[in-house]
Amino acid sequence: MTDNGGGRTKEICEEPPMSRLFIICGKHITKDQLIKHFESDGTIEECVVITDRRTGRGKGVAYVKFTKTSSAARGLRKNATIIDGDTRPIKVMISASYNRDKNSSTVLDVNENHFLRLFAIVPSSRTEDQLREEFSPYGTVTQVRLVPDKKNDKQCAAYIKFASFLETATAIEGCNPQYKAKFCIPRSNVQQERDNGKPGGHEVGEQVNRKRSHSPERTVARGGGDSKLVVICSNQLNQDRIWRLFDICPGMKYCTIMSANELNLTATVVYSSREEAQRAMEKIHGLEYPLGERMIVRFEEEFKEEIIAKDALAQLGPPKPLVSELVACVKKAFFICMPEAISVKLLTDAFCRFGDLIKVYLVPGKRHGYAEFASDVAAHRAIQQLHGMHLGDCWLKVLECAEYAGEHKRNKVEH
Repeated sequence: MTDNGGGRTKEICEEPPMSRLFIICGKHITKDQLIKHFESDGTIEECVVITDRRTGRGKGVAYVKFTKTSSAARGLRKNATIIDGDTRPIKVMISASYNRDKNSSTVLDVNENHFLRLFAIVPSSRTEDQLREEFSPYGTVTQVRLVPDKKNDKQCAAYIKFASFLETATAIEGCNPQYKAKFCIPRSNVQQERDNGKPGGHEVGEQVNRKRSHSPERTVARGGGDSKLVVICSNQLNQDRIWRLFDICPGMKYCTIMSANELNLTATVVYSSREEAQRAMEKIHGLEYPLGERMIVRFEEEFKEEIIAKDALAQLGPPKPLVSELVACVKKAFFICMPEAISVKLLTDAFCRFGDLIKVYLVPGKRHGYAEFASDVAAHRAIQQLHGMHLGDCWLKVLECAEYAGEHKRNKVEH
């Protein structure tokens, strides 16, 4: 990759695949510092620090391209390490914006943990035990599977799984070239290829949707359309830099700055599916970019619900710290979320405003749960004030827990 001024860059060659690292680092970090930090992992083909067009200063983003995928895999292990001359850890991940087949419109999943299997063409005379022994020098072989070739009885397909991305990459580079070994595309990407029009793709996709149309997750992931994330980040960022950051995760369509103030800005980033948006949120939420400035990434609907809920809870006073779980529970409040479960985080935020809260939990798979209090007064106030309260699109039904009410009555009778 070469710098084209102002941070505009040309594409780095993606041969071999997944051999380029995307790095978030301090703005003062130089190309020489990065090379020194990563040169022990393998031969570096190119190193680029993205700079501001006007000032010439670094933007805190860099790319390191290796000649081998295994070298990039080793470089990944330097995530959260500190470069000499700096004080904050760097963020390192595989850059896969252009990790795609030239004849395909589908961008591959950038999660390196999904690339633990290799595919190879081997002689039909080979057994699974022989292949396991042959590939074991490259790492821990966890699975070997042979599939006969119906068109050629002299060869068969081999699927070999390793314990790590590095081991898989090393095996692909070091095994017999006649095997034509390569990474197995994760199943989700294979299905996406089919659904996008590969032979038989529409038929398979339609069958899956018909069989599993009752599943909300399937509906959202395959046919749910665009999914929007809300991003709260430093006002030092602009739309171009946010775009570049989120574009490392496949499926991004566009991003827009919604508002900005003297401290931070709010943006929306749209992905073509909820599954891809979820992956981006998992990778970027909590990331310090620039270093020291933590990014918050949430689904738009969750963000809106939380804002509405916090506005409703503000009238109850500020949140109070939780009591240690070692403290005995004096009283429980039983609650039901209507029409569906509310997140434990939001429920805790509601119940903790009355003080002496030990914990809040939902019964697994249900929309009801319990709030444990260390004092009778706090529990009574929570029951009185939260019963019937709306939190976003849901409302709470809060009652005194039956077992504690029963104990209270028994105590009265005994006295």
